[in-house]
Amino acid sequence: MIYLIKMAYTLLFPPGIIILLLLCIAIWLKQKSEYFSALLVGLAAMILCVSAMPAFSNALLQSIENRYAPPERVSGDVLVMLTGGATLDTPDPLTHGSGYLTATTAARVLTVAELYQSTKLPILLSGGQVFSDSGNESQIAKRHLLALGIPESAITMDDTSRNTEENALHTQALLSEHGWKQPILITSAFHMPRSVRQFQTLKIEVLPFPTDYISQQQQDLTVSKFIPSSGGLANTSLALKEFVGLFAARN
Repeated sequence: MIYLIKMAYTLLFPPGIIILLLLCIAIWLKQKSEYFSALLVGLAAMILCVSAMPAFSNALLQSIENRYAPPERVSGDVLVMLTGGATLDTPDPLTHGSGYLTATTAARVLTVAELYQSTKLPILLSGGQVFSDSGNESQIAKRHLLALGIPESAITMDDTSRNTEENALHTQALLSEHGWKQPILITSAFHMPRSVRQFQTLKIEVLPFPTDYISQQQQDLTVSKFIPSSGGLANTSLALKEFVGLFAARN
């Protein structure tokens, strides 16, 4: 009964309700002998349905996330962490600041803090304010690292980058300035292939250290995994964005 209720809820909200509406429109068009229009609307419903299936989105995202595995041994001279989003003016009472990290950036911050504790390597944060209503990602990430006990002297910032290409360019300048030659790259697993590609374009060899995995490695293909959901659609969109970014980085 619990599973049936959860599936019913899924179909009552987008994208489930949109798929049902598209199917109803397709049936109505067919009854009016608008066969071509009915086919197009039905096809749109099918694409949306498949894209929103957790089973499909998990497999698509996993194909990106599994390209790099965390290294068994960490060897390098600087921890380079790419940020991934922050809010501008949400309250942050624990660090007495304004603005907060997105879940993606917070996971990366936790990973780099743990790596610092085990290696004592300097940290380079790369990522700035992307939009006028978003926070400065490196500055907020630094605030949290300080709260976790990382000394300020261990943290260097590039707080101006707005995308992965600028991350690589600005990091290259800081690596040269500080004489760092063996960067360990920390970012989300889904973002790692595109990030490595951008650094390779600049002839920078990095040691990938992926974190913040989203896909399930061993997925039980239950009925619920084939029910369209907003989470499934979001993961498909995320994976497609990375595929497009990889293609753009090759050109």
